[in-house]
Amino acid sequence: MLGFKRDSNSSSSLDRIEPENKPLKILFLSSDTGGGHRASAEALGAQFQSLYPGSTYTLVDIVKEHSHPPYNKLVESYKHLSAHPHQWNLVYKLSNSPPVETFVKTHLKITTEKSVRQTIKRHNPDVVISVHPLMTNVPVASCQKISSETGKHLPMFTVVTDLGSGHCTWFDAGVEKMFIASEGIKKLAIKRGKVPEKKLVMSGLPIRKDFAVEADSLGPGGRNSLQGKVHQAHVREMLSVNGIHHVTKHSNDSHKVILVMGGGEGVGSLSSIVDALYIELALQKIHATIVVVCGRNEKLQQTLESRDWNQWWRDSRRRSHLTQNTRQEEDENLYKSSRKNVNHHGGGPINWKGFASFPLRVFQKQNVGDLSAREPPEEMNQGVHGSMEEIDNHNKEECSNDQEGQSSSCCVAVRALGFVQNMAQWMVAADVLITKAGPGTIAEAASVGLPVLLTSFLPGQEEGNVDFVLEHRFGEYQSDNDPPHVAQLLCSWLQDMERLHEMSQGAMKAGNPHAAEYITRRIGTSVLRWKELHPEEQENVLNDCQTKENQEQEMYMFRDEHKSEMRYTLNSQISQASC
Repeated sequence: MLGFKRDSNSSSSLDRIEPENKPLKILFLSSDTGGGHRASAEALGAQFQSLYPGSTYTLVDIVKEHSHPPYNKLVESYKHLSAHPHQWNLVYKLSNSPPVETFVKTHLKITTEKSVRQTIKRHNPDVVISVHPLMTNVPVASCQKISSETGKHLPMFTVVTDLGSGHCTWFDAGVEKMFIASEGIKKLAIKRGKVPEKKLVMSGLPIRKDFAVEADSLGPGGRNSLQGKVHQAHVREMLSVNGIHHVTKHSNDSHKVILVMGGGEGVGSLSSIVDALYIELALQKIHATIVVVCGRNEKLQQTLESRDWNQWWRDSRRRSHLTQNTRQEEDENLYKSSRKNVNHHGGGPINWKGFASFPLRVFQKQNVGDLSAREPPEEMNQGVHGSMEEIDNHNKEECSNDQEGQSSSCCVAVRALGFVQNMAQWMVAADVLITKAGPGTIAEAASVGLPVLLTSFLPGQEEGNVDFVLEHRFGEYQSDNDPPHVAQLLCSWLQDMERLHEMSQGAMKAGNPHAAEYITRRIGTSVLRWKELHPEEQENVLNDCQTKENQEQEMYMFRDEHKSEMRYTLNSQISQASC
């Protein structure tokens, strides 16, 4: 597990001397293009308030407030493009090219710098922190100008919220420090952004304090240690995971918990993945609970909660049986037809249309991605095939050994959740996480040693996140376009405890649950130490402000007196003229 790392090139007296903790006023620059940027800012803001009592922070979207189209429509555009990956890929790669980078940065500086500077001055922060790629270049220039105008140093830091790949607009050499989470981002910052290595700090991605608390509770050995297993059992009991239906009789080792997520909006092929997982787990008789975080997708949550899983399971088995019989009949008829064409023509013209499609069905390897064509495990072959009555009797026999009235296929339960606030606990309770390749979610899972099965990513932006997981060996990628393969891969993990243990260890090495605290301390120490070392500048700034305010008041008084004198003179002249 990553600790508080300090690069030898970036150490200074500011790091070695701990100043007196005083309240700070922090201005975060972010945008709601996905939930990760705001989540990182909130995590850092909470740490500032904890470590420096009395501190306050504000989140501002300067691009939305001060820029022109298309930049000020970024949030709306993101929602559309993220739902259309091919369009996103085109826009991302085009905007990440050097010519477009130069144009965007120059255009934003010319059109927005003055208004951005005024906004920053209005908030009067002690420090400015960017957690969004489009909010680094212009604010750096604004902070430098404010420092020059006021004589008070206004530092700006960047916290990169991507893991493996980052857009070129993230990087600007003018920041005080840039906090990053991987060697890949470090290389990009040096190559594309020309950021000096001494300004780069390997910190990890800032995540909520809850994950640090849970990681500490799991202990240095993680979830596979005795301490970790005891804590996981406690969390499961608290969340009533083992209390769902009949699974209370199973221990942590025999009962598995699969956490399925699709982001805050519950996007992705969640429903199809859950269906495939249920079938595969039931066929392989793996006792498990599938916990589905639906986010704001209330329709999906209601569907999963209201479903009669016993009936759904029987119906799916019927469909599987019918599909297998139908395909067998089609193959036999197709084979007979092709042979008939060959014999009838006696070596003459052949009906290639019918014959050509035959080997695709018969001779090719069976498509394991099609659940309806899958044969159940050997131990389940008895009683599965045959008439509908036999299938029903087999299903009833499977469930007769369990408690009366319990749902699911005797070994699998499904629990649907909405938008959850205690994600750290759910990740501790889970054995595996299935999710999209969002950097925040991956960092959270790694912090508690949770193996990850990624099923989707945004081209360009999130490709590096997939690489991050693969390189650190705590997960794999399987597209959600093929839910059955997702289910089969996951079940192979659950039946290989040594593999799960190795992935959990890889996650712990890649994760840093205390990243937010570390970043906060580095920034807070730097800002407060500068104030202590330059009290005269702070005093000068206050005196200048007071002098300026006094001058303005004197000017207003002079104007008022001058106006009164002019009115008196004018009135006197009018009176004399009247006489």
